[in-house]
Amino acid sequence: MRLKHLPVIFFLLLFFIAKITNLGVRLSDTNIYFDVAYQIFQGKLIYRDFFYANFPVFPYISSLYYFLVGKNLEFFYITSSLEVIAIASFIYYIMWDKTKNVLVSFLSSIIYIFSFIVLSTSDHQTGVFTASLFAVLGYLFLHKKKFFLSGIFISLSFFTKAYFIPIVISFFVYLFLQKNYKHTIRFVVAFILTGLAITLPFLFFAQEEFINDVFKFSLTRPTGILKSDVAWFFINKDFLLFVILVFNILNFRKNIFFALVSFFSIILFFLFQDVYYLYLNFVVPFLCLSFYELYTFGTEKLKFQKMIIPSVAIILTIICLYNYFSSYRNLQKIEDFRKIVQIIKNEQPKYLYGVNDITPALLNTTNVFPLENVRDAHEYFFFKGILNKEFLTNKAILSKTIIISHGAFYPYLNVNEQIMDGIFNKELVLKSCKLLESIPVKSEGVTNRINLFKCF
Repeated sequence: MRLKHLPVIFFLLLFFIAKITNLGVRLSDTNIYFDVAYQIFQGKLIYRDFFYANFPVFPYISSLYYFLVGKNLEFFYITSSLEVIAIASFIYYIMWDKTKNVLVSFLSSIIYIFSFIVLSTSDHQTGVFTASLFAVLGYLFLHKKKFFLSGIFISLSFFTKAYFIPIVISFFVYLFLQKNYKHTIRFVVAFILTGLAITLPFLFFAQEEFINDVFKFSLTRPTGILKSDVAWFFINKDFLLFVILVFNILNFRKNIFFALVSFFSIILFFLFQDVYYLYLNFVVPFLCLSFYELYTFGTEKLKFQKMIIPSVAIILTIICLYNYFSSYRNLQKIEDFRKIVQIIKNEQPKYLYGVNDITPALLNTTNVFPLENVRDAHEYFFFKGILNKEFLTNKAILSKTIIISHGAFYPYLNVNEQIMDGIFNKELVLKSCKLLESIPVKSEGVTNRINLFKCF
């Protein structure tokens, strides 16, 4: 191994140490994916036997992770960080293969792994980095002119997370513009064959549920966070990535591929109804892969001294690290998760019913049954009338159930909201159930408690 490659290895190791030393269960969709993996191990088929709102690749990858980590929830969380390290390593390799410039290759990798969006969202395993890894491999094989393999991995990326569609479109348009239709056909055939291999089993065995879960749910769910808030948060926290995004579009004559990626990413942001900060990860690896274009433009066209852009990049990366470690590292982390598990085991309820960012994890770690087999009590299901909060609340009270809710406790403001969720009849729970424990948690919103109610 050449010594000049050691710095990137050191920083990748540093990233891993930072993550594994702060491992823990969080209020997170990770707990839902962990439960999905558990159900697959029970022989259940996604869509037919339980709800799942995306394409089917990640459930089976999550079940592989579930097996590899020995069914340990905390270790399941670290798999996203390992994916990030793999992505950063491929970014470094691709840049080195393209430029033979150690500094540019190192910075491209480090900008990725220490960007604020990657630092903050890699505390969760949601499949977005699985899709990113497939997408980067797709680009690697495009770079190597292995178009069939590129098509396979881009298809895997899309069928892991559908909001990677701007990357898919960028690949298609780029290949079409090259006017080498033989390469384009290879890519398209590989993409389609892979997609068919992934989806056909579900079209045969769970066609109606597959269509309802993936399309009707995802395309009709209401908007969550304001897009302006998401955009401003990204610009504010990852200004360097935003600069690269804009530069790529202006640099379309020099590199049309990265211009397409940036352009279609912006189009998706405005067209897709329900965009979250996490989703923006689809474009981040490609922004880092295009950093060399910005560097080349600055040093060759603008005649900057060669260390100007690297110095600015390092300063902005340090700011990302500071923002993450000072305010976000422990966001949504449940420090007393084991205490919650022990309380439930001591009380020996027959059922659990509660919010979907923690209850699926508790179902698996306590081996208690879900009330009415409701494992994912998404508020949208109640809004659409698929689930009924009156029925489930009454059932909980009559069925030896522990209820898990979000709460907000701010004594200096005289605020003590023990139930903040639309999945319960709040008045009935407070009247009929006893508050067992109120667990502090630091979340993104006003929630700062996880409350357990004993309804027996």
